[in-house]
Amino acid sequence: MSLVLHEVFPQLLNTMANPVVPASTLPKNTRPHRERNSYRAARAEKTEIQNLRLNELRQRIRQNRVSFPSQVPTFAKHDRPDIQRKAVQLYFLFGWNCQQIAQRHGLLRQRVQQILSAWKRRAVQIGYLQEIPPVPRPIEDRAAGHIQVLYRS
Repeated sequence: MSLVLHEVFPQLLNTMANPVVPASTLPKNTRPHRERNSYRAARAEKTEIQNLRLNELRQRIRQNRVSFPSQVPTFAKHDRPDIQRKAVQLYFLFGWNCQQIAQRHGLLRQRVQQILSAWKRRAVQIGYLQEIPPVPRPIEDRAAGHIQVLYRS
């Protein structure tokens, strides 16, 4: 039958799909290589921010070492979305402590810490909080007799 088809419709056979080849006959390195280091670096960055205490994160945000969203998101399924945005702004941007925020909103200090920690965890997962890489600083090499600008990362 294939001989007849080949003689009658040669252009049809050229457009047909290639036959299925068993995976065992293919070379093992045919899959496209995925860059693993970038994934690990991004994951490590998230883990590092996630492991920071709230006061350390506030310090890094105020030093512009961690990005902070201009519009503070609220996560409706988490703790007290009505207080969440206000507490995050007061703590991270205006430098209030948890006790002051708790007194203002009639909560316990531990509850404010819980709200801030839940917000931080979710914001890191989604990508609102990210590490800002440091700017390379020039280094002067005076031993060579002239100034040569080198960059250190």
